[in-house]
Amino acid sequence: MCGFDSHLAYVMNRFLDLAAKQAARSGCRYLVGAVVTKSGRVLISSCNRYRNSPGIDFQHATFHAEEMALRRARHVRGAVIHVARINAAGEPRMARPCQRCATALVARGIIRAHYTTPDGPAVVNLT
Repeated sequence: MCGFDSHLAYVMNRFLDLAAKQAARSGCRYLVGAVVTKSGRVLISSCNRYRNSPGIDFQHATFHAEEMALRRARHVRGAVIHVARINAAGEPRMARPCQRCATALVARGIIRAHYTTPDGPAVVNLT
């Protein structure tokens, strides 16, 4: 059982590292990236992006990384999303999907979200 747990942790960290690389590409105030995987394969990855001027619509000024990934992905039912948020120094920060994103993920059939926290990776089951 220990070997399985360590392999799972390795896979989760690998995909969270990819999500962190996506986050580094973001031009937004908060650097967030997402990677959608299924059966150990990357289906799509994206970072958060500006949608419009914050002066026009402050509440929805960006597409969250999860939203961007879902907009570009097909056949994600049963998939897992990995979400990473980093600060300017590249250190992990809390990236748990917000309620709006969690609702969208469930609607598309994403079963689990792995995300970064300052204390290490965390998981939330979406089903």
